[in-house]
Amino acid sequence: MSPEQARREVRDAVVMDVSDLTLATPGQPVAVRLYRPARPAPAAVLMYFHGGGWVTGDLDTHDSFCRVMAEWAGCAVVAVDYPRPPEQRFPAAVKSCYAATVWIARHGASLGLDTRRIAVAGGGSGGGLAAVIGQMARDLGEAHIGFQLLLYPLLDCLARNRSRHDFATGFGLTAELLEWYVSHYVPADTPRAHPWLSPARDPCLQGLPAALIITAGCDPLRDEGRAFARRLKTAGVPVRHKEYPGMRHGFINHPAAEPAARRAVLLCAEALAGYFHPSAA
Repeated sequence: MSPEQARREVRDAVVMDVSDLTLATPGQPVAVRLYRPARPAPAAVLMYFHGGGWVTGDLDTHDSFCRVMAEWAGCAVVAVDYPRPPEQRFPAAVKSCYAATVWIARHGASLGLDTRRIAVAGGGSGGGLAAVIGQMARDLGEAHIGFQLLLYPLLDCLARNRSRHDFATGFGLTAELLEWYVSHYVPADTPRAHPWLSPARDPCLQGLPAALIITAGCDPLRDEGRAFARRLKTAGVPVRHKEYPGMRHGFINHPAAEPAARRAVLLCAEALAGYFHPSAA
């Protein structure tokens, strides 16, 4: 083939379209990155909220996970570039994540998205945001969320449990660093038990989306993930909890180094595909 034909072949081989957009949500616009697989539209939607203790992390630091989920789970991924502290403190991130989710639920069809099939996901602080958005969607009825993927989520800003004690130092995410994140994110006059900060403290978990919760065996956030999975099950919510012994917080971000991370990434994709494409699962 000619050089131009070869170039066209390479362009056509791209498995997804990735574009940065700004959603005209009420209050203030929200920047997102949309990943669309090369599959017939409309595509089911995964709303993704990155981790990093609300302060660090951005669309680029979690880009690879979003690309893999879009390709392997056969869905579109909307990664939200929520405002970060200290420039914008709580509840700015929650409001932006929820506003973006509602915008997609109402207007996503214009982007070739299937707004009847929406899931939320995130890791660490992003996992906490995903849990909060699931609860807000249930309570406010402005978007239907059918599934939540919570990766070693930060669910309780007041947690005092064994894993917070046993892994306070020496395992990457330390108690000191957790407090640094929370102190930058949460204004001093805001109770840390606020349900938008500590969704595990919501007294009613009935009616929440089905869940896959992944925890790491050597993570200070391990026990709140375990407890949340138990409470969801007691509340009648379909939930699967998978723990990876010996792993630290954030291990899924290192699939090249950790076989457990590769298995966890595959589990995430399988769980999402099972929700989005039940007939094919």
